[in-house]
Order: sequence, then C-alpha cells, then structure tokens
Amino acid sequence: MKLSSSRWAAAVLAAGLALGASLLFKPLEPAFLLLAFAMVAASASYGGLGPALLTLALVCLVFAFHPELVLFGLFVLLAMGLSVFSTRVRSPSERRLASRLDTERESLRRDWSKAQRDQALFHSVIEQLGQSLFARPEVPSLLHEAAFLLANTLEVELVELLELSSDRQSLLLRAGAGWKEAGVRQPLHETGKRSPAGFALLTRELVLIETLPEDERFQVPPRLRDHEAVSGLCIIIEGVDSAFGVLGAYTRRQRSFTQAELHFVQGVAGVLTRAIRLQRQLETQRQLEEWLQLLAGELRDYVLCLLSPTGHVTDWNAGAERLTGWKAGEILGQDISRFYPAEIATRGKSGRALRMAEADGRFEETGYRVRKDGSRFWADMVLTALHAPGGALRGFSLVMKDLTSLRQAEEERGRLLEQLAEEERLAAVLTQLPAGVLIAEIPSGRTVLWNRQMEEITRRPFQPFSSLEELKHYRSHRLDDQAYEPHELPLARTVLAGEVVKDEEAVIERGDGTWGILLVNAAPVRDAEGQPLWAVLTLFDVTERKKAEESQRFLAEASRILGESLELEETLTRLEHLDFHQSTDGCGFLLLAEDGSPERLSADVPPARATLLHAVLRHTVDEVLETGRPVLVPEVGEQQLRALAPDEERLRQFREAPLVSYVVVPLVARGRIIGIIGYVSTRRDSPFGQLELATVEELARRAALAIDNARLYQQARDAIRARDELFSIAAHELRTPLNALHLKAQVLQRSLRKQPATEQDNRFVEGIQVIAQQADRLSRMIGTLLDISRIRVGQLQLEPEELNLASLVHEVVMRMREALSAAGCELHLELTEGAPGHWDRMRLEQVVTNLLSNALKYGVGKPVEVRVWEDEQLAMVSVRDHGIGIPPDKLERIFGRFERAVSGRQFAGLGLGLYVTRQIIEEHGGRIHVESHPGEGSTFTVELPRELPCGPKASAEALTPAGMRSHET
Repeated sequence: MKLSSSRWAAAVLAAGLALGASLLFKPLEPAFLLLAFAMVAASASYGGLGPALLTLALVCLVFAFHPELVLFGLFVLLAMGLSVFSTRVRSPSERRLASRLDTERESLRRDWSKAQRDQALFHSVIEQLGQSLFARPEVPSLLHEAAFLLANTLEVELVELLELSSDRQSLLLRAGAGWKEAGVRQPLHETGKRSPAGFALLTRELVLIETLPEDERFQVPPRLRDHEAVSGLCIIIEGVDSAFGVLGAYTRRQRSFTQAELHFVQGVAGVLTRAIRLQRQLETQRQLEEWLQLLAGELRDYVLCLLSPTGHVTDWNAGAERLTGWKAGEILGQDISRFYPAEIATRGKSGRALRMAEADGRFEETGYRVRKDGSRFWADMVLTALHAPGGALRGFSLVMKDLTSLRQAEEERGRLLEQLAEEERLAAVLTQLPAGVLIAEIPSGRTVLWNRQMEEITRRPFQPFSSLEELKHYRSHRLDDQAYEPHELPLARTVLAGEVVKDEEAVIERGDGTWGILLVNAAPVRDAEGQPLWAVLTLFDVTERKKAEESQRFLAEASRILGESLELEETLTRLEHLDFHQSTDGCGFLLLAEDGSPERLSADVPPARATLLHAVLRHTVDEVLETGRPVLVPEVGEQQLRALAPDEERLRQFREAPLVSYVVVPLVARGRIIGIIGYVSTRRDSPFGQLELATVEELARRAALAIDNARLYQQARDAIRARDELFSIAAHELRTPLNALHLKAQVLQRSLRKQPATEQDNRFVEGIQVIAQQADRLSRMIGTLLDISRIRVGQLQLEPEELNLASLVHEVVMRMREALSAAGCELHLELTEGAPGHWDRMRLEQVVTNLLSNALKYGVGKPVEVRVWEDEQLAMVSVRDHGIGIPPDKLERIFGRFERAVSGRQFAGLGLGLYVTRQIIEEHGGRIHVESHPGEGSTFTVELPRELPCGPKASAEALTPAGMRSHET
C-alpha cells in the first residue's frame, strides 16, 4: 500500500515539474519537449503504466498552450511508447507482485460473485418466508419451514426454534432440524448462563459461538454435547410485549459466519417476530369479532345500532329492542331524534350530537331518552364516527346503556354519603367537644358511639359495653356520698324509662385512683314517630371548677373569720382551724418575731398530725425564708420522708400516717416574711396540686394581712393608751402652775387698776393682759386635750340642767365683744324669745365659743351672723361668717382630729375645736353640719334635741388607730 502511494506521488511530482518548466522556459520549446519526455519516462519506470498515463495527461494540459499539433502528436506517441516499454522492462519482483495482485483481484471477484449469489439466495428465502406468512399466517408451520430453510441455506446440521415457557425459567422446542429426538414443546434448555440460548435471552444480543466446548460464557447443554455441536449462533425472537424465544443454528465443524449470513439470520428472526405479532393480532381480532357478535346478540342491557351519515338507523340489536320497545322493522330508517324527549328533539340536539361526533370522532352524553311507549329512562349514549380507509364518513355507531337503576343507586349513594358525612361531621363534633359523649342503643343499652374525651375524663381506656349490667363496674356516688345502684345511674334511667337527666352532679372513681366530680346530662333521641332510638349521655369534668368554687368559698369565709377580730390571739386561733379542703389533715404555722427568730409554732390538730406538721414546717422554713417562694410536694417519696423524720421511730410514724403531700407558703406582710403556713394531706385520692397551692397562697396573703393588722392594732392601742396617759398626766401637771399664773395675772390687773396710770404702767398693764389672755388660751387648750382623752375612752361627762339656748348664746356673745371688736367683725344677732331645753351649760358655751372663734379667725373684718331658732322638737343655732370659705372636698374632714380647712401656717391652732364641738353635740344627741362656698364664707348649724338621750352615747368615731388597714375580702 505504501509502494502504490509513492508511485502516484511521483507521477504528480513529475507533472508539476513539467508544468513549472513550461512556464519558466517557454522560449526553449525543443528543450522542454525533451524535459517533458524525460518526466514521463521516469514516471513510467518508477510507477508503471498508470502513473505514466497520469503524468502524460498532466503534461498534455501544459501543451494546451502550444497548439502545434505535429509536435503534440509526436510527443503523445513517444510518451505512449515509453510507457509500454517501461512496463515491459520492470524487475522480476515487481512482476511477482503484480501477479499476486492479479490473483487476489480474481479471488475477490469470485468472492463478490458468491456474495451476490448468497445475497440473492438469502433475499429469496426471506421473501419465501414472507409469502408463506401472508399466505398462511400460522406460527407453528412457519417455524418448521424456517428451520429447514435455515438448515439448507446456511449449510448447518442443527437448527432449533425455542419458545420461552410461561414461567420464563426454561426454553421449549417449537421447531428444529437435524435433531435425533425433537419432541415439540419439550424443554431443551434453561434460561440464564446455563445454555447459549439462555445467554442470548440474558444479554439480548446476537451470540456467536466459534468453539462451543471452549466458550466460558455459558455452560454447554447435554443435548448440544450429544449432537457434537462445535460452532453456531443464537438470536432472540421478539414477541408482542417481551421475547418470544430464541433461534439457534449449530454445525459439527469449526466455522465462522459472514456478515451476510448474520444479516440473513436476523432477517429470518424478524420475519418470525412479525409472524408472531401478526398471529396475536389476528387472534385478538377474531376474539374481538366473536365478542362483538356475542355482545350484539346477547347484551340485553345495551342499545347497539348503526346509523347512516345522516343519522338514520341502519342496524338494530336485541338489546335495543328490549330497552326501547321498538322492533327492528319499526325503527330501521328512523332518525336518531326518535330517542330524544320531544322538548329536546325540537331544539336540534340530536343533529348537534352527530356533528360533534363527526368533528371529534366521538361524542358522549348522559340524559333522558324515550321508549316507544313514551316512558323515559336515564341513559349514557356514545356516538362514534365510522370512516372508510380513505377517510370518508361511512356512518356512526351508537351505544346506549340504561342507567336508570344506576342513577337511582347514585342518588341513594349520594343520600347515604350525605348521611355518612353527617355522621362523620357528628363524629368530628363529638371529638372536638370539651365533654365526654356516649350514645347507647335503646333498649339494650349497647354502646353505639363515644368520643376520646370519655377516656380523658375517666382516665382509663374506655371499653364499650353491650348491656347496662356492665355499668356496675364503675364506682360512683352522689355528692352526698350516697352510692348509685346500677339502675339509678343517669344513663340507665334514660335507657330504661326515657328520663331526661339535666345537670346532675356525680362523683366517680377514675382510673388513676382519684375521684372526680362530673356534671351529667342524659336524654333520649326519638324518631319521627316519637319512639326512643338512642340515649345520649354527656359528661363534663367539673372537678377543678368545684375545687375552685370551694376554694373561693373557703377564702371568703376565711376573710370573714379573720376579719371579725383584731385581737392577735383570736386571729391565730381562728387561723389554726381553717381547713381549705376536705383532704387536708390540719393547718400549722410558724410565726417570726421582729428580729426574724421563731416566735410561735402552732398546729391545732391531734398529736400525731401536729408532729407531722411541725416536722414539715421545720424542714421547709429555711428554704421558704431564703427563696421567698412556696414549697409544694404533690407526692411525698421515701427520700422526702427520711428528710422530714429525725429518727427511725418518726419515720415509721410518718409512713403509717401516711404522709401523701404537703404545701408550705410564706406569710408576707408589707414586703417582709412574718412566718410560714403549711398543710399536709394523708389521702392518696386527693393529693395537693396547683389549685391547692394557689388557694393556700391566697389564704396566706389574707392571713398575713390579718396577723399584721392584729399586731398593728395591738401596737396602736398600746401607743394610744400611752398617749392618753401622757395627755392626762401633762394636763393635770400643767393645770396647777397655769392656774397660779392666771390668778397672779388677775391680781396684778386689779392692783394696777386701783393706782393712777402712767405711760409705763400702761405698757405694763398691756403685758399683764397678754399674759392673762395666753394663760387663758393655754388653759382652754389643756381643757381640749383633756376632753379628747375623755372622748377617746368614752368618759366625756355631761351635767344637764334647764337652759334657755337664746340666753346662753347671748351671754357668750357678750363675753366675746372685745374679740369681735378686735377682729373688726360686725355682729348680727337674731335670737328667738325662748328655745328652752335640758343641756350641759358649760359644754354648750364651749360649742358656741368654738364656732364664734372660727368665724373670727377665718372672717376677719367681715360681718358675723348668729341666729337662734326652734321648732317643735329641736332648738337650733347657726353661726355664719363671710370669710374665705371651705373647699367642697374638705367639708366633712374639718370635723376630724387635727383637721383644718386651710394650712396651719396661715392660721394658728391645734385643729381640734370642731372635732370636740361635734363630739359634744353628738353626746347631746344632736348633729352639726356646715354649708360653704370658697370665697363666700361658711355657715355652721347645730341641731339639739330638747332632752338628752336615755343612755350614754358612744363616740361616733371608731377606736381604730390612724393608719390601720382594713382587711380585704
């Protein structure tokens, strides 16, 4: 191959040189001719005749530029001669090579001729098989024919056509050639790598076998070994949806297969595949035709008919005759509109159905159709357009099914589905309800339905019961501890007697051993005729609500009890007896002194319980005082018991009690812990929880307030007692020197009046007068303080006598003329003629003096009006000034101790005058009130009954010390 390429390259090179020389040396044509001749000779000598001719042709192109025909012809003749000569004189090796090439070309020609003959033979065989397929599409005969044709055409000794078994585990012989024993449908090979055919199925490729005994891809089946198979091939025969089987061809000699032979085998396998598929189609078609014949003849529930392109009936089956009532002779040739109700047929609906079926190929609708007798039925109608092979419309097929019963069933199904949906909604509602619901059958009492809240309320898995007898397994009783008999339960009363039970409270034992309070309702559900069908029971767990109500009642009662007394000992005694829950086994508390040391440990319970309570309080006091938070132990374990018990004996007692749970809460008053309070429980069915903790915390708050109030009350009472003693002692001690000072001032005043007055004496007289006035004022203040002390202890004594109120007021006014004149106040006095009564003169003079003094103090320079009048029962006196007035918010306060209408820095005084005045008036059984407007003055009015009350009248003001807090409820 390299030699041939070099020769052709040399020829091309020579021609190129000749072309270049002709362009460069055009004037030297004779020399060029010689050069061209040499090039052709060299090409012929090196490459032979072919390259020489190529060189000659290229050189001729050069001479196209030189039309001298003589020279050109001479050149051609010389070149041809030289080519022949060079060919003849080639070397012997080249001649041998040429001979060998000629031999190979001859062999290739013969092989080509044989391949052409084989190809024609293969095509004829495949064409023969194809003709046999279309003439006789029977797979068994075609398989036998293919086996013999393959054996003869490929010149092989063994041919097998295998079918894959139904279990796809083995290959069955369907046809073959050359086998000693070849039973049809006999299993020859196994699938997988156990045989060449199985390997072909596994790999789904053409399997070529050069030397069967030496091939390691699979095992050699015994049958092939017995028939001395050496070489061969296997190829899959495809089926309809999967492989049909395998075609195998084997020889007893070593040989290989050409590509043409392989294509031939693949073609045969393809023809067999088409035959298998065609047979399946023909079988399906035959079955379909048989089925259609049976369907048309036997299906009596369908209308099967053919329509012309215009919609007229051309064929009619028995089912159509049965469903519609029209016989074939009556309906053939009639329009499809005969099947529609009149109101629909007049709207041309049948024509639209035909047009839509023609346009889309198929039209389906559901609706009412009519029979011959005019009755209607609900039907599903399918129109299918039928076309000829060329596409022309041949007509329509009409299939109609009576769905009346189905429609009725659908309606019934819809009703049942709606009923089911209602039941599902009911179940959903029951599931979401915050109450336990149970529905039982009447009269059996069998459980029909219940919700999960039943299990949550009873705290046990709910077991539906088949009769009312099973209710006896539930322990329950009324709130008064009277046990229910089985027939007395609310559900039993509803099932047995149709009773409606409304809001009945019952107590049941729950699954965890605790007891719960339930609010029970039960009522029968009746049908349209009033007959009871089911009994519905609803349960609401009101245990926590009842506990909360009980807690609120307990706290209200505790507030009442603790608020009834301000005595500390009484308060503590009452606190000891407060049990907030029926499960408690006593209350204990530990009070702290002002310095934080334990002051009192108390528990009014039996000794065993007291020991238990004291142990709990001592154990928790440090934790509560340190954290300020309560301690709740819902379930006391062994570890807590050992922590509480100081020794084994106490531990044994605590176990025998037994201590179930306890709660300890701090007593906090004014931000300071004053003690702790604790409760213990020995009942396992009612352990303490968060509700009990909240109750004890609220009780502790109220108890701490009551204890603190009692302590404050005791402290205030002690302080008042000390103050009153101080007032009494101070008043008595001051009165003696004050009286002496007052008398001495009076003596000096009288002495000075008897002597002639000088300027210096006048100043001395004025000083003595001031001393006397201040001594008198101080005396009145001391008297007021003594009166306050007497009022506080209820010892204000009255000495009544027959008086004329007008005369008494006139006397007081006359004594105060100088004060009125000094204040610049004009007096307007209006007195009645009488106004007699039975009063204490000194005390009433004190009242009038206090009122006039207030009028002068707050109405300086303004008129003062004093009026006395009477009616049948009362005698009245009023004092009016035109001074600064009193703000509305202080009208009632001015009668209190140390209260004033304005600042004490503007007007001197103790703020006790009106307080004492009011107390004196009330001791007389009267009343005093004031009317005032800021800037317009004030009017004080006193109303006095003519006789004193029968007994001593208590002070109107309670003895509660200032700053004492009221107890909260």
